[in-house]
Amino acid sequence: MRSRFEYFRPKSLSEALKFLGQNGQKASVLAGGTDVMIAVRKGDFAGKLLVDVSRLDELRTVEMRDGSLFIGAAVTFTEISENPRVLKSAPALAKAAHCVGSLQIRNMGTVGGNVANASPAADSVPALVTHMKRVLVQSATSERPPLVEEFIVAPYRTDLRAGELITGFALEPMKSGYQWSFQRIARRGALAVARANAAALGRVGDDRIVEDLRLSVGSITPQPVRMTAAEELFRGAPVNPELIRDAARKVAEEMVRRSGVRPTTDYKRPAVEGLVTKVLTETLLKSAGSS
Repeated sequence: MRSRFEYFRPKSLSEALKFLGQNGQKASVLAGGTDVMIAVRKGDFAGKLLVDVSRLDELRTVEMRDGSLFIGAAVTFTEISENPRVLKSAPALAKAAHCVGSLQIRNMGTVGGNVANASPAADSVPALVTHMKRVLVQSATSERPPLVEEFIVAPYRTDLRAGELITGFALEPMKSGYQWSFQRIARRGALAVARANAAALGRVGDDRIVEDLRLSVGSITPQPVRMTAAEELFRGAPVNPELIRDAARKVAEEMVRRSGVRPTTDYKRPAVEGLVTKVLTETLLKSAGSS
């Protein structure tokens, strides 16, 4: 039996925020609907009001704002993967978006919905984390810009409060001389949920010394984090394959520390080490070769 609820489509962002402020916990937001509509069809949707923000122009733009790349929360994965600004300034996010689900899901699913759902396996999140910028959250009376890793507080739980809406994301554009990588492990290509994914962004100087590295791994920890212990190995160090393998082992250790030993650990530990080794090799050795 399908869930029963009232449906509301605001004509503007201000109207949406006003409605959310007036209805608090009773209102749920629909952007792409790839998760919400499944719950509706199964009869598992518990909300009383469904607010459709998928067509709000304010949430569907990709543009540069004050030196940041702004991506609206209702921009779909297909649009992200094909947008010239994203391909230039956040190519790891573009590739992550292209890896999401099937073509139908990419055409409907949105980056805002992906983050709001807070699945540990969300493909967009590691790429967002490496760009060190903010989730833009608004209500009718206030706005705030938490970091992605602060906003997602637990599996399938965020810091989004009653009356608030994710309006977009402000990313630090990739600078000249940086290289990147995004990789994932899944059982099959289309429709597969990532068993592990990773994104990296880095720069190596002319002397082969690592000047900057940002590494984030998804689906192996309860919530998104920067892999700072692995990053620290490279601080002021010359890049080489042995150091990359050491960093990959650090990430696997961090997985066990945060998630505990599970039946899948024997499989995941070497898989994660291999994934991180590939991501760091692509990012740092390519950067060293181009510097």
